Amino acid sequence: MPSEPQPLGALKPRAEGRSLRAEIHLGRLARNVRRVEGLVQGRGILAVVKANAYGHGAVRVARALEEAGVAGLCVSTLEEALELREGGLEGPVLVLGGLRPDALPLAHQHGLSVALVGPEHLAELAEAVPRWPVPLHLKLDTGMGRLGILPGELGECMDGLRALAPWLQGVMGHFATADDQDQGFAHRQRAAFHLALASLSAAGLTFRQVHHANSDACLRGFLDGDTHVRPGLALFGLTNLPEGRSLGLEPVLELLAEVYRVKGVPAGTAVGYGRTFVAPHPLQIATLGCGYADGYRRELGNRASVGFRGAAYPVVGRVSMDYLTVALPLEVPIRPGDPVTLLSPEPEAPNSVERIAQMLGTLPYEVTCGLHRRMVRVFSR
Repeated sequence: MPSEPQPLGALKPRAEGRSLRAEIHLGRLARNVRRVEGLVQGRGILAVVKANAYGHGAVRVARALEEAGVAGLCVSTLEEALELREGGLEGPVLVLGGLRPDALPLAHQHGLSVALVGPEHLAELAEAVPRWPVPLHLKLDTGMGRLGILPGELGECMDGLRALAPWLQGVMGHFATADDQDQGFAHRQRAAFHLALASLSAAGLTFRQVHHANSDACLRGFLDGDTHVRPGLALFGLTNLPEGRSLGLEPVLELLAEVYRVKGVPAGTAVGYGRTFVAPHPLQIATLGCGYADGYRRELGNRASVGFRGAAYPVVGRVSMDYLTVALPLEVPIRPGDPVTLLSPEPEAPNSVERIAQMLGTLPYEVTCGLHRRMVRVFSR
């Protein structure tokens, strides 16, 4: 059963006296689905929930996405797909990373779809798939340079693809630069995809599902010819594109920690490993039960801020494995058990996921993917 939502002031300490939770706002998730649906104009949404749904909690998020009416789910690995099945998800699930032939019995047993990710797999799949039938999605490498069959390789692959034709359900590609200001390469990728589709069609191969567009491609309108799209980041409100803000996409995750201890310290007091912060005047130090083992990055010490009762206060000293420390003026009424926001779902907050990512020189979804499974995730509407 999913956890019941709790008011922000009701973070219940766990048995060890430490409370940390990622609150996942499923109402925002559902609204993001509606906005993407309007953008893609009737194309089916294959929602990407790999990497524990980008740190948001795969099973519960996937359930909410199915309730919102997505056409299917995408993961990277067999283990991620089996987690969804074990969690009771029964809809279509596509394993984007492909599978070895010895994993096909499990994929067949659990009704999974599998990406065909290279010409070297054609012969072994042609032998294994008739015994363990699974729907296949042919991946074309239109410019990403990782997985997929290059358009120039299709001629030599046609016999192998025809042998697999009864199980070829979909064809897909992946954009490398859909988020770039210069969209020239994305246009070239789309053109290469269309030429490859024409070659496949001329050879008698057709597909019920055609999907090339990821989140940023959806926002930029690279949709021509697709029957389905594969958004992930957009559903979680994590895209950096201005088109995402214009669409009204909302970040879904909020990270909260309770205050573990508060103490007043005089000027000259050092805080944390390495004495990287020394109090310049008397102030309060609040210790929070969150550290880099939870995914709150060590580099955020002496750089980030947290939110408390509408104000921002600095993280001071080094972030340690299980704790971090915050400096507040002496007059701020803060007590053990009070909730503090480490990652805000509000895009303009100084501790929003986007701004923390900018501070780290990375992407918002790396921040959320890094959140450890040991923290409690609470799902609220």
